[in-house]
Amino acid sequence: MPESRGEGDVDVELEELRRVRRALGKMNQGIENVQHQLKYFNSNVSQTTQLLDIWVRILSQTAHNQAFLSSGDWHGGRMDSAKLGDLVQRDLQRQEEAERKIRDAEQKRDQERAEAKERERKRAELAAATAAANDASARQPPTRPGLARGRRPPPPSLPRGGSVAGTRSSTATGTRGGRGRGSSIPPATGSRIRPPR
Repeated sequence: MPESRGEGDVDVELEELRRVRRALGKMNQGIENVQHQLKYFNSNVSQTTQLLDIWVRILSQTAHNQAFLSSGDWHGGRMDSAKLGDLVQRDLQRQEEAERKIRDAEQKRDQERAEAKERERKRAELAAATAAANDASARQPPTRPGLARGRRPPPPSLPRGGSVAGTRSSTATGTRGGRGRGSSIPPATGSRIRPPR
């Protein structure tokens, strides 16, 4: 009897465990179904968001077209084409003006560089000419001090007792005796210089 009761309790517990297992399996399947439904809902929300964005853009473009058509500045597609051509022409003129300014700036820089090179060349030539003049002045023989330009230098000195001494004495005697008379001075004794006949 006790053994039969133990087996009966085991069978009951086993059946209860099977029922719990079946309940957990159903719960797991329900959770998986909910997960799939959430994914489907998320996809629907993303598509709805995209559709709402498209609808907002359509409404914005409609409002813009309505405001453009009701504006008094719009005169049709031909006038818009003419205005577009004017805008393109203005853009081209602005682009050409900018390119012209760039070319003028480059030409100005080139001219300034050329002028700077010319100044450097002239400065170098002036420095070379100054150096050449200084070299030429340094190579000239030194002049005797005390001599004015246009005057002859005195004769070189000779030893005493020669003909120069007699010439000096005779010259001094002649100038003392015949000053202002135009008389010739007789040569002194021992002088080699003879008066003209």
